[in-house]
Amino acid sequence: MAAAADDQHAVQLIDEQKRFHEKTLTYFKQWVSGRDVGLDYHVISVFGSQSSGKSTLLNMLFNTSFDTMDAQFKRQQTTKGIWLAHTRNVNTATVQTAKEKDLFVLDVEGSDGAERGEDQDFERKAALFAIAVSEVLIVNMWEQQIGLYQGNNMALLKTVFEVNLSLFGKNRNGHKILLLFVIRDHVGITPLSSLSESLVSELEKIWSELSKPAECADASLKDFFDLEFVGLSHKLLQPKEFEQDVKKLGDRFVFEHNSPFYFKPTYHHRLPLDGWTIYAENCWEQIENNKDLDLPTQQILVSRFKTEEIASEALANFRSGYQKEIGTAIDDKEKLIAVMQQLKTRCLKEYDEQASRYAETEYLEKRNELEGEMVKDFTGTAKMFLENLSKLLIQTLEKEVGDRKSNRSFAERSEASETAVKNQFHAAADDFDKGGFITSSREFVDVFEQQLKEEVEKLRKDEIASIITRAKKGITLKIKDATISLLSNPEIDVWDKVMKGFHQTIRDVLEKYEMSEGNYDFQVGLSEGKNQDIYQQICHCAWHLLNVTVHDYLKEDTVVGILRDRFESKFRYDDNDSPRLWKNEEEIDQAFRIAKEHALEVLGVLSLASTSDNVEVVANFDAADDVEDEFYQDDMGIYHSRRFAHILNEVQKEKVLQQFRRQINVTVLDSKRSIIKTTNSIPIWIYIIIVVLGWNEFMIVIRNPLFVTLTLILGAGFYFVNRLGLWGPVLNVAQSAVGETRSTIKEKLRNLVLDEHERKPIAVPESFEMKDMSDEH
Repeated sequence: MAAAADDQHAVQLIDEQKRFHEKTLTYFKQWVSGRDVGLDYHVISVFGSQSSGKSTLLNMLFNTSFDTMDAQFKRQQTTKGIWLAHTRNVNTATVQTAKEKDLFVLDVEGSDGAERGEDQDFERKAALFAIAVSEVLIVNMWEQQIGLYQGNNMALLKTVFEVNLSLFGKNRNGHKILLLFVIRDHVGITPLSSLSESLVSELEKIWSELSKPAECADASLKDFFDLEFVGLSHKLLQPKEFEQDVKKLGDRFVFEHNSPFYFKPTYHHRLPLDGWTIYAENCWEQIENNKDLDLPTQQILVSRFKTEEIASEALANFRSGYQKEIGTAIDDKEKLIAVMQQLKTRCLKEYDEQASRYAETEYLEKRNELEGEMVKDFTGTAKMFLENLSKLLIQTLEKEVGDRKSNRSFAERSEASETAVKNQFHAAADDFDKGGFITSSREFVDVFEQQLKEEVEKLRKDEIASIITRAKKGITLKIKDATISLLSNPEIDVWDKVMKGFHQTIRDVLEKYEMSEGNYDFQVGLSEGKNQDIYQQICHCAWHLLNVTVHDYLKEDTVVGILRDRFESKFRYDDNDSPRLWKNEEEIDQAFRIAKEHALEVLGVLSLASTSDNVEVVANFDAADDVEDEFYQDDMGIYHSRRFAHILNEVQKEKVLQQFRRQINVTVLDSKRSIIKTTNSIPIWIYIIIVVLGWNEFMIVIRNPLFVTLTLILGAGFYFVNRLGLWGPVLNVAQSAVGETRSTIKEKLRNLVLDEHERKPIAVPESFEMKDMSDEH
């Protein structure tokens, strides 16, 4: 027997107390020296009767170091429990020792041993475990045992077959196990073919007698097992032949060109090495606890556990540097997508390298989950980028749509800009969607389109408000001035002119929006009904302005002033607008009557807004429509109508008439006084008499040169002072001179009085003194 390679001793995988070795994975890692074995390994088990040379066969074939029995000392049980050894060295006939893949060999405790006696529980469990975890199950038997039922372990095989049906009956998926019957001490008297036929017959008989599940009723033995038979020469009588037969057996484990080759893909459990240890432990736990065992489920559980572990590690590595790498490209879409693709590829590659060796369904499922977790992170990043993009695009939209210097209308600007920004956003979202970085671009697109719709609607409202504001400004400037001008100089048809100017102003302001008579399009992308609403709103504002202008202007005092001005223009001026010169009172009285009638003929016009054909002016909106009561009472207790046309009520008209009469009466009296003043002036003949009687005095002044010179000087001074308007300075100088003169005179008198007082002391009269004395008494 060759020595064990690298001094790697076997370890007890399951001990006599049926406990699974907890450090199995640690031994595995030591045996493979940290290499990533993956799926490139095989598991071989051997079972058979006690002391049938199982361990010896394994040691010679695989260079393992299982304990063997010394037959010269005592025949007894040497393998207790289940032992596990690792090897890469297989004895072959082609080469001395062939380097094979990593092989893990299970040496199962022998059956039918005296030590166990009637306790066959461990035998069954060990056989079940061997068939559950192995690719090749070596059944070690002696030639003379063939044909026996107990001696050749047929009873145990029947149990194995029954359990195998329960294990693989529902979910075998093409999985098989190789049953390799090694016939020991085959001296060649009975051909191997005859022995094989005998074994096959026995096995098929056992199979036919099995109680199969309904889904396996028609299944044959070969659907679950491949059968191979090998004869080995007598170890003691033919030692060289025995060794050569063992090496030939080794060729079938190493060289694929040999037929048959014992390691086929259908035998492998498709679990990486670390997953196999978990799988084996779970299997033994199920067997030991007598639970219903479903090996495919166990494989899936192991695959699920390992793939989830690998996925978690890959995801942790992915997220560890995610923010740092993403942060360098968050503002550049192309660079950002490239970085995200790089991160995704690197993470999936890390996962695929380790997890692809497990069950495909679990591998793909966890891969999809891993992609889903990455998509969550990618979605957050894409959302951040798309939100920033949406803000920039909306700002662009605001700038383009708000450009009123453009020759295009608001509707054209908004439609073109909205289409452009939509296309840009859709393209960006689709790029993330195509790369698999978001679950769907529809969600982001819907949010953006809603924001875009709200922004366009806001800009449309602003544009409508701007149109209305500009219209109101244009209407205000024209209507207010024109209306006040007409009402300040009213005629009988003043309301015809006011309304004509009012409607013409609205048409002029809205001329560029008029499509046809009464139909307007404000070019903001609204329906015909909405455009009509804007038109009505502008008209409403115009009527409101006219209403306020008229009612604020035509107050009682204003109407009185208008009547007075109308009266005076007719009373003081003739038809040629020349001032009248009154000759007598009769002429004044006649002009008074005509002017009064002329003024009062517009009082009714200013009190009630109606056209020349006596139709009351009704506004498109009427204040009375908005309230329940048409009339209201002011602070003075006077009732007023809320309608546009009703300007002055009867009480107000009466007040206007009273004030008007008082003012025109004053005007007439002043006119009559002027006639009386003219009549009472000095007659001309009086001036003639003064000249005649004062002729001598005039001649004296004229003949005296001094008087003539003084008269000329005074006359020239008077002329220039009057001509140049210097009477104010002259008066100031005169007043100053008079004031200085008075001050000087007062000072002189004061000095004179003081001097007299110093020269003569004041004497007290005696009579005064006597009087005082008398008074005392």
